[in-house]
Amino acid sequence: MNPTPPLPCSYLLCTASFGLALLCADGAHAAAQTSGSSEIKFNSGFLEKGSPDQNVDLSIFAQGNRVLPGDYVVDVNLNGSRKEKRTIRFDQSGGNDAQPCVTLAMWQQWGLNLKAFPDLEKLPAEQCMDGPSLGIPEAKVAYDASKQQLDVSLPQAAMQRDARGWTDPAQWDQGINALMLNYNLGTTQYRNNAIDSSDSTYLNLRGGVNLGAWRLRSSGNYSRGTRSGGAWQRNDSYLQRDLIPWNSSIVVGDSNTPGNIFDSFAFRGVQLSSDDSMLPDSLRGYAPTIRGIAQNNATVTVHQNGFLLYTTYVGTGPFEIDDLYATAGSGDLEVTVTEADGRKTRFVQPYAAVPTLQREGQWSYSLTAGKYRSAYAQGKRPAFAQASAARGIGRGYTLYGGLMGGDTYQSLVLGAGANWGDYGAASVDLSHAQSRRQDGQGSNAGQSLRFLYAKSLVETSTDLHLLGYRYSTPGYRTFSESVSEQNTAAGGSFFNRRSRIEGSLQQKLGDYASLFASVARQNYWGTSRSEHSLQIGLNSAYRNLLYGLFYSSTSGGWMGGSNRQLMLTLSIPLDDGSNGVSYSAARSDSSATSHNATLYGSALQDKALSYSLSANHFSQSNGNASLSYLAPSGRYNLARSQGRGHSSTSASMSGGLLAHADGLTLAQELGDTIALVQTPGVAGVSVASANGVRTDRAGNAVVTSLTPYRSNRVAMDPTTLPEGADLKNTVAFVIPTKGAVVRTTFAATTGGVRMLLRLLDKDGKALPFGSRIENAQSEEQSIVGSAGETFLASARPGEILSAHWGKEAHQSCSFRVDVQIELRTHSRVGEAANALDRREVVCL
Repeated sequence: MNPTPPLPCSYLLCTASFGLALLCADGAHAAAQTSGSSEIKFNSGFLEKGSPDQNVDLSIFAQGNRVLPGDYVVDVNLNGSRKEKRTIRFDQSGGNDAQPCVTLAMWQQWGLNLKAFPDLEKLPAEQCMDGPSLGIPEAKVAYDASKQQLDVSLPQAAMQRDARGWTDPAQWDQGINALMLNYNLGTTQYRNNAIDSSDSTYLNLRGGVNLGAWRLRSSGNYSRGTRSGGAWQRNDSYLQRDLIPWNSSIVVGDSNTPGNIFDSFAFRGVQLSSDDSMLPDSLRGYAPTIRGIAQNNATVTVHQNGFLLYTTYVGTGPFEIDDLYATAGSGDLEVTVTEADGRKTRFVQPYAAVPTLQREGQWSYSLTAGKYRSAYAQGKRPAFAQASAARGIGRGYTLYGGLMGGDTYQSLVLGAGANWGDYGAASVDLSHAQSRRQDGQGSNAGQSLRFLYAKSLVETSTDLHLLGYRYSTPGYRTFSESVSEQNTAAGGSFFNRRSRIEGSLQQKLGDYASLFASVARQNYWGTSRSEHSLQIGLNSAYRNLLYGLFYSSTSGGWMGGSNRQLMLTLSIPLDDGSNGVSYSAARSDSSATSHNATLYGSALQDKALSYSLSANHFSQSNGNASLSYLAPSGRYNLARSQGRGHSSTSASMSGGLLAHADGLTLAQELGDTIALVQTPGVAGVSVASANGVRTDRAGNAVVTSLTPYRSNRVAMDPTTLPEGADLKNTVAFVIPTKGAVVRTTFAATTGGVRMLLRLLDKDGKALPFGSRIENAQSEEQSIVGSAGETFLASARPGEILSAHWGKEAHQSCSFRVDVQIELRTHSRVGEAANALDRREVVCL
């Protein structure tokens, strides 16, 4: 970006004196309003005009920041809270300022309950209605021109009652038609003098097509190793769309059943269900969190039913995963931590969600039909149909139940939940299931009782996220267990779950410390083996030193073995916190104590480059180095690990491509819901609300992650505008639906240059102080200061502008911007100044 040069002192002085005069006028205006007088005395002689005989009309400034008729983009605040940004017409109504035309439809969109006012329902929706016209006491509209803000007041009794976080579905944007593709490509070379070396390559792809309200998605991954050929695994493919009037969505293809009543599993078929993400934040449910320890730089993968759900790279120390994408409501998660030296730690984290408590009169439901789907189930994949529903019956109580049937399995669930206020929330349900036996002779039948509880203790800063217990009789099978039993070879052992208990706790200790713990344990019929996991962590700070202590224990289960780990972490941030040093020590049952020291940080504009240098000692010393660069077109990673007799080098790149009506745009890795930002004809403008995102040569950029059904702020950074370019607005708000690609266009002007001109009339005299400069569209461009000087932020050579200093025809003139544009550069390399021409221009 070319830095904007300082304005000349003469311009600043004239602006300051002009502002002082307006301040005096505003003070007189306030005094007049207080006294009840409408007339304002303004002595224009206070201002130094270009010529004594020029009679400049300053009445437009006598009322302060005057509002002229026209269309304005304003921020609408309702009862002190931001509502939206929209264009509103301002009409002259006989007063000094034009007044906003607020239609009855707008009042209704902002929350007015028309059903409570039958007389208003009869009026046209587009009729302008100010506060008094509504006939509702305390209904008001006030416009602040300096902030371009419209403040709307409505009494609570006249408003619709909406939950906190509610957004009007009429404002939800289905987005544009588009094609999108996410890619993650990486390769690793591992060299070891003691054993054969190996290489591996992987490619993850997730693509999609948006057509209107329909979303088509498909994902898969390819892997290839030295000792294995290339293999492609398709994860899922599905077609989805919202059914907004029902707060629901329909999915055709591969998906997961909900896990709030039945255990969740993957299927291929069709599902119609209510969508909690359409509800306000205050009505949404529970999401699982996974915690663990990495003794070195590591890759963490999460599988469910053999399908890869999540992959991330973590540094040394405790890690936390709380953003699982499209995770089912319950079901075992298989977590694998792969260290840089190839060591792997595996554990299973079972979890469950308290069935969503519904408000009085509110429903949630799901209807699913299809076939069971699992990467492990290569044999039978039985068909099934499942229905579940929950209903809030008032006083904090909810009834729920479900029915499931198929050729090999039938089940019925009935339960109830309650919100007991200070005593927490709980649910209990009873399931009965009947399934075909493994040998095909007869069937198994049994029951399962489940109890779930959650509670937050505000007084002690304690948050009991979830406590659950389940007991099943020997003949009870979940649907997934039934399928596994059917696919078990004849004579093979099969063990179904007997009981399971789990819970998590977070406790705040003072102002700087917090303690968390989670536990899970389950056992099976027909075997004495059981599996358990326990994580306990303490995080705190002393001055600039951050420290943590983390303990983890896993044992038993079908993953085999047991392991206990203890880790201490220390971290000291440097300068502004973007750089720092850390140290960790860890010990486990299966290995000696390891030590790790790391220097980390970021550099370049927008902190786009991240680096890490570390030394690790575990039976021998190792060194690690990594670089990660976040560009507008994606993220690029390079890592190197070196030890005695072994080394590894890895490189990866990830990003996204978006094809739309205006071309192809390269982007960072795309989320599910995104925005196409356009500044037509202006390249290199940074998106302030998205790190590292800038418009390309076509003026397009992609904001890669938006929250569906919520108001999202998209802002441009005006300091990154190139020479001669300007944006009419720099902030927009969008409310996308799930999976949408919303278009956000910022009107841009190009080809201009910053200029400081001295305007003269035909007689060579300076134009009057306070004259308004307008373009051909009557849009105000500037105001003339002392000695005829005016500053133009984006003038175009050859453009004809007009100056006005009164209402009479002879109190105006036109002039042509035909000065030569000159660019001046500083002697220092990499620095440039915007053009700032100072020329005299004579009216035509």
